[in-house]
Amino acid sequence: MMSSIEAKIVKYIWRFDPINILILLIYIGYELDEIFFCSHFTCSSQSRLIEGIEFQNNPKKVVITLNLGLLGGQSLLPDYFFKLVKNGTIDAQKFVKFFGYFDDRVLRRLLLAVYPEFDEITFQSWEVRKRTAVRTLRLNSTITLHWLFQLVFPELQVRVEKCSLQKTFDLGSPILGKAHLGFQSIFGKIKHVPVLGKRITLITDEDEFNNEPWPREIENRFEKLICPLFTSADLYIEIWLIIRTQHTWLSLKQNSYLGYENILGGDEFQYRRIRIFTGHLN
Repeated sequence: MMSSIEAKIVKYIWRFDPINILILLIYIGYELDEIFFCSHFTCSSQSRLIEGIEFQNNPKKVVITLNLGLLGGQSLLPDYFFKLVKNGTIDAQKFVKFFGYFDDRVLRRLLLAVYPEFDEITFQSWEVRKRTAVRTLRLNSTITLHWLFQLVFPELQVRVEKCSLQKTFDLGSPILGKAHLGFQSIFGKIKHVPVLGKRITLITDEDEFNNEPWPREIENRFEKLICPLFTSADLYIEIWLIIRTQHTWLSLKQNSYLGYENILGGDEFQYRRIRIFTGHLN
């Protein structure tokens, strides 16, 4: 007997696409080996991708019928076979059962090629595979950094530019009679050296994101999603957040157009600039 969630899946299966139904089935406890695929035996094109779904208990498995594959309307099999089925030369049930064996393999490999995150044979860890692929890129490139930060912060405008940053060296305290000034030691102990780096500017019109201040949200995403990618990179960056405030004054006066000239004191744009991070990624 089907559970309530399985009954709802059967009722609304026409609303799903393959990736959604796979995610849902795995979430409710089905393994990928317990999910089977077959094609809808028809000679005409259908209006939906998933034709139906069947839950079985003994043994536990799910059969998803797709309007794709060897028995579908766009089948790669010659019409000769379907004509033999139609005139009764070949038994329809045996024909479906025979090609259904290959259908499951073909459709499974097709879906795993489209959604490789489910292919545990080729990619045992999809997250590791993605991070490895990203590391093959030039992460110190301006274009790559812009692409990466825009991917992590789609809600914000991103600007990346080259800049000169300060690298700090702690040379230790000079020892009288042993230290050579200008070689290993200096007066003041700390030495600042200019290095080539990247300045990343994130621009927003809002103070918060889901009731969380944008600076804190940026720090969380930066530490969780970006920093792990730079374990083997050598890059100096600084990250700034610009918040363009929308709270302004209205100026009501003669020859003034409400809604167009609404900023008190002229056309100066108001904004806040917040430093998020400055340092070396390696």
